[in-house]
Amino acid sequence: MDLPSAVTQPVSGLMSSPVAAVDAGATLREVAEAMAANEIGAVTVLADGHLAGIVSERDVVTHLADGAHPDHLLAADMFTAEFVSAAPEDRLLDVARRMVAARVRHVPVLEDGQAVGMVSMRDVAAVLVAALG
Repeated sequence: MDLPSAVTQPVSGLMSSPVAAVDAGATLREVAEAMAANEIGAVTVLADGHLAGIVSERDVVTHLADGAHPDHLLAADMFTAEFVSAAPEDRLLDVARRMVAARVRHVPVLEDGQAVGMVSMRDVAAVLVAALG
C-alpha cells in the first residue's frame, strides 16, 4: 500500500480487537496483570458495564512512582475519564494527529459508546513502515 492510501485508510483496518477491559473495582496490580497478559499498553475501564475511561501503562508507572500500593489503588481512582477516541471510519492520519496533539499513545475506537478496538502508536508506526517499504 502506498503512503497516501495508508494514511487515509480507516482505523478499523488496523485497530486491535477485542479490547482488553477491567472493572472499575480492579486493583492496580490487576490492571498491570491484564496489560501484561494481553501484551498491551492500555486497557479500558468499565463501570456498571459501561465504558468509564482508560488506563495506560504510563498511568500505572506514575501511580507506582508516587507510592501507590498495587493492591489498594483501584482502576476507578486512576482512570482517565476524558480521553481521545476515534470512530471506526476515522482516517489513520486524523487519529494520529489527535494522538500527537493530546500526547497519548493509545486511542479507543468507539461505536455506539462501546470500545470496539484500540489504536496504538505502534499500530500507526507499523502502517507507516510498511507503506514506506
